[in-house]
Amino acid sequence: MASKNKDILVFLEQHPVFTMSELRGYFSLPEGARGASDILLHNKKMGRIGAVKEGVYYVVRPGSKPATTHVDPFLLCSKLAPDAVLAFHTALEILGFGHSVFNTHYCFSNRFRPEVRFRHDRFRAVLTPYKLRKQSLEFFGTERVERLGQKIVVTGKERTLVEVLERPQYCGGFEETYRCLGKMPYFQPEIVLEYLELRNHKSLYARVGFFLEQHREDFHTEESLLVQLEHNKPTQPIYWSLHRKGGVLVNRWNLIVPNAVRERSWEEG
Repeated sequence: MASKNKDILVFLEQHPVFTMSELRGYFSLPEGARGASDILLHNKKMGRIGAVKEGVYYVVRPGSKPATTHVDPFLLCSKLAPDAVLAFHTALEILGFGHSVFNTHYCFSNRFRPEVRFRHDRFRAVLTPYKLRKQSLEFFGTERVERLGQKIVVTGKERTLVEVLERPQYCGGFEETYRCLGKMPYFQPEIVLEYLELRNHKSLYARVGFFLEQHREDFHTEESLLVQLEHNKPTQPIYWSLHRKGGVLVNRWNLIVPNAVRERSWEEG
């Protein structure tokens, strides 16, 4: 019993947030075996473990209580699905480009998963883009980063740039999206182009092209890159905003852009 007790303490030290699957793997317990449940129950009674939801747990630090101990939201988000890839504003925060602090956290997963609420935070799993799932390229353009001693998967800056321009609503809107992307010191154009080719959506070429043309000096954008993007633009004008209310047509990209985005009105004053 002393040996098992020592093992669980080591596991908890190494896994501040963990899943039932990780616990079984650590103790080499088959799925369905009572051993993992017994370990959980015993350590819950000891005040060492709290539950986020069924199958996802966190460690209660010495001197804290389950209701008050800090739980890292990024590590928690990474545990919500076995194939979780942190994305959108959450990825920007992890990569060091966040502007505002969010209490909604996003990850990709290959199947629908209900939203999780934990304390004051919300955790949303968004379906991985279809073209990536179809080609088994869910992890294209991702990075593995360390968080509290554990490795988590996050979209890299090039893929994140494309995806937050595609869905600025998952980044807090256009202003927050622009402010976050403005913190990127550089990106690799070839990775952006490769990702756009994988996704094969003309609307994405238009959004990225417009943004990079707007930030030509900030990113030292070459005209040759803009020409490549322009070559793949939509044949008919499309709205950037989901609400399709107003905007200005930018002919080069066949993109109807909200006035505030075209003028970057949040930079005034």
